[in-house]
Amino acid sequence: MMQLLFALCLAGAAQPSGTPTVQGTWRADSGNYWTNNTDRWISIQMTYDNHQSGMGIPERDVPQLADGRAEGALRFTLQRDAGTLDFTGRSAFGFASGDFRFVPNPDFAPGMAKLGLPTLTNEDVWRSAIHDVSRKFAQDVKQQGAGRSEGRLDIDELVQMKIHGVTPEFIAAMRDLGYKDLPISKLVEMRIHGITPDFVKEWSGLGYKNLDVDDLVKMKIHGVTPTMVKELNDLGYKDLAISDLVKMRIHGVTPDYIKRMRDAGYGGVKVNKLVEFRIHGVDEEFVAAAKAHNFNNLSPDDLIDLAIHGRRWLKSQ
Repeated sequence: MMQLLFALCLAGAAQPSGTPTVQGTWRADSGNYWTNNTDRWISIQMTYDNHQSGMGIPERDVPQLADGRAEGALRFTLQRDAGTLDFTGRSAFGFASGDFRFVPNPDFAPGMAKLGLPTLTNEDVWRSAIHDVSRKFAQDVKQQGAGRSEGRLDIDELVQMKIHGVTPEFIAAMRDLGYKDLPISKLVEMRIHGITPDFVKEWSGLGYKNLDVDDLVKMKIHGVTPTMVKELNDLGYKDLAISDLVKMRIHGVTPDYIKRMRDAGYGGVKVNKLVEFRIHGVDEEFVAAAKAHNFNNLSPDDLIDLAIHGRRWLKSQ
């Protein structure tokens, strides 16, 4: 939707020409914000010809938008490398709205062409302004060797990097940790799931070095934490494969569950059997019910068979 806005404004022009302008309306709500580290960002929604775009502005830059008590006329300008966004309007009761106008910087597209992006369209310039893709950002990314192939830049990737916070500093930090020549898509995936250099270092300190990006993502998605691994180590489950750690989290084989099964007489059970226990509902209460019916000293496999075939019988006795 956002990509269509600029092109529609210019009646389908393919290349920047002269100083075309996007004009439309905007609105903001002081309660519609998100935080990035310690900064609060206010969301601004822009509309042109029934098409919408969104962008975020740091509260410190336009404090009136975040002040639910502010009331009166508003005017502010966002100066981006790709061009200038001028906003006028009014605020009252935590809401603000008005008109906006975007004028591209005539030096932006030629400057990006010198960095290896020779075919920017008007909508590319618009997106660059909305997401604050600058020539410096492109230059810094290029110096890190990031790109689709051999450091070649791509505007779609640059926009995605800006949206998800893939900075040149992040790329450099990951490279220092051994993650060299990663595709932009993988760097974006890491940022989406909150994989930081500190996260990688913590796992490396536990002996999990040179982990694949996919493994890091799986651990983040399923909540496999360094704390969990430390507790498993204390219970004798050391040097587990990432796939085992993920399976344990998926099926609820927690350190606490392992302790309870150990107290019920099933200590030192292998990971795959613990997972089967969980799948078939074997817990300390099931073990107690089995013992109450003189099913004592069952092996893990026998206990699983009893859970599969004899659960109804146990309950009926």
